[in-house]
Amino acid sequence: MRTGRVAAILAAVLLGACAAPVGTDYTAMSVSLPALQPGEGRVFFYTPARFGGNQPEVRLDGRLVGFAVPSGFFFVDRPAGRYEATGVTAADGRIELPLAAGETKYVRTQAPSAFSVTAVHFLLVPAPEGRGDMAGLVYSGISAPR
Repeated sequence: MRTGRVAAILAAVLLGACAAPVGTDYTAMSVSLPALQPGEGRVFFYTPARFGGNQPEVRLDGRLVGFAVPSGFFFVDRPAGRYEATGVTAADGRIELPLAAGETKYVRTQAPSAFSVTAVHFLLVPAPEGRGDMAGLVYSGISAPR
């Protein structure tokens, strides 16, 4: 009986590990992104991990803006200012994001460990690194209110 439960859990984990977003990849999408509005900046959130079925929420100043989807990315445009990216649990990381007009920021998201798979951590990366990391990722964003 126990072996059957272990096998079922293992199968579910493996199926979740194969989950990947379906959409346009960053390289193709980057040439047709909408222009920034005057006074706004853009923040890309991306999750380069290819494995894992969890998709923790990503919030900007408390509002849901997307999910940390394995092999996925999304972006938000916001007026210049200071923002805080968080998840929804006490285990989540936080990151302050000063955003200037016309600026683009890249934030890598990742689950911190196998013991806290629903939490999300954030790392601000330099633009060249962020663009390189995102080359093979797929758009997974949602339209979220400002």
